[in-house]
Parts: sequence; C-alpha cells; structure tokens
Amino acid sequence: MGKRHLDREVVTVWRQRAIMTDLIFWFIIAGIVICTIFFDWPAFMHMITGILAALVLLHLVLSVFVVPPIRYRTFFYVIRQKDLLIQEGVFIISQVVIPLSRVQNVETEQGPLLRKHQLTSVSITTAANTHKIPALSETEAIALRDQISELIKENTVNEI
Repeated sequence: MGKRHLDREVVTVWRQRAIMTDLIFWFIIAGIVICTIFFDWPAFMHMITGILAALVLLHLVLSVFVVPPIRYRTFFYVIRQKDLLIQEGVFIISQVVIPLSRVQNVETEQGPLLRKHQLTSVSITTAANTHKIPALSETEAIALRDQISELIKENTVNEI
C-alpha cells in the first residue's frame, strides 16, 4: 500500500493549539507587568518581561506559521501486511516500524478540537510504546483501526 497522509485540517488544529498555549503565556506576562507596576518591583523586571514577550512572540510565529505545514508534509504512515510504518518529525525525522504481531491495542480518540473539525486520532499500543496517528477523518480513522485489527487477526492465525 502507498503512503497515507493526515487530513489537511490538522494544520488548523495544530495552529489553534499553539494559539491557545501562547494565550496562556500572554496572560502570565500581563500578570508580571501588572505586578511590576502596582507592587513597585525592580526595573529589571520590565526587561525580563520584554524578553519573555519576545520569546513568546517568536514561539507564536514558529508554531503557527512555520512548523505545522512542515509537520504535515513530513508525517505519513504505511500499512503493510506484517507491519505499520510511521514517519514524523520537523527538524529530526524519525521512522517507526511497528510489527503487527506486537500490537496489543488500537483505539481512536477525539478531543474537543479534533471533534470540532471532525477528526480522530488513532493510537497503536505495543508492550513498549504507544504510537499515534494524530488526525484522520472520522471514517478513515475507524477504517484504519478496523484494518489494523483484521491484519492482527490474520497474522496471529498465520503464526499458529
């Protein structure tokens, strides 16, 4: 079988998560600024707050505009007869081959953001790790879960 990619809508989900995370940092920075003004904290706190604000702004730019498209392009998975290959990464690309004979559990998960965009993640659990395919359409995720389950059953029958 060929390479399969995530649903394109996952880029929007990743961007929304990054914005929510940065929003928390902006509230913390605002709290520091307010405390600096009202409680007469030392002047170097303004400099620290400025540095923090610059770092959060850099994080916002990277995590909203730069990283999600790259992450989307580099992530793929391939289901083969005996194993599952998952490639992911932005700066460091890693490939994981999961033998289907080692898979213990396959489940689908859907948080609020994924549900809003009608996406589902698929988790593949082995004795050592849990590997995740972060966002597929709901029908594709269920089909993938069922396909992996069927391949596991076929492989166990062939091993006996």
